Amino acid sequence: MLTMTSATLATVDELFAYKASGFELPPFPGYTTDQWGIKAHNRPWIAHTAEWQPGQRVIEVGGAYSRLPEWLGREFNVEPWIGDDFGMGDDDGEEEMWSRWGDPRELPSRFPTVKYVLENLGRYSPKFPDRHFDCIFSVSTLEHVPSTARLDVLKDMNRCTAPGGRQLHSIDIGIPSTAKLLAAIGAEKARLHRLLARGYPSSIAAWVEEFRRSGVAIRTPIPSSVQLLDRRNLVESPDVIYRFTPPNDTPKPYWGVASLLLVIDDV
Repeated sequence: MLTMTSATLATVDELFAYKASGFELPPFPGYTTDQWGIKAHNRPWIAHTAEWQPGQRVIEVGGAYSRLPEWLGREFNVEPWIGDDFGMGDDDGEEEMWSRWGDPRELPSRFPTVKYVLENLGRYSPKFPDRHFDCIFSVSTLEHVPSTARLDVLKDMNRCTAPGGRQLHSIDIGIPSTAKLLAAIGAEKARLHRLLARGYPSSIAAWVEEFRRSGVAIRTPIPSSVQLLDRRNLVESPDVIYRFTPPNDTPKPYWGVASLLLVIDDV
């Protein structure tokens, strides 16, 4: 049975430890190798948390131009996949955004050790076989899934998880306004988690409730909203917001974004 076995918030101490370990991926489009945002934590967290074995089939959901699957294949001799449609077929300008980093259709020839499926999970496509992946992971991806499609994406990932497999997800959690945070803390104290999830869909409670609805059992303590105030938590660095949040390289409001780390095991 798929079971949430860990739910934590990323911390600055963890980021420092990963940086001290020397973990480094090949450059991502538009990024230097010297990164200090939440993804600089999340990628080594995935590399260190999974129990990699040669021959395992692993997939990054929404990985786009990610180099992590390629690195995992080289370091641990796993079979790396990426599942992402790169906005192709949509009318919201997503494809144009991705194309600034090159034609995604060329990725299979550029990185032949990685299997690319230019399609999103959530559509129950046979291109993502049933019970196939020993590890399914995502990095700052699921929060971008439209709320109406979230449940299908989670159910589809569950469908594709192999017996004894694992899911690892880092989800951006925006630190809310004071009023919303106080309301969330009050709802949690009153154990009104489902009501909170409906009224605040980007909350920790909402994500845990969505995984529960997808069929995942919850067997671990869940961080409360008050823990978002802990200064030891890692939040997205301002340079990432300035450079990569549209419109790029321009002044804009800065709101802290924490990182919720979820481990789901088939036990």
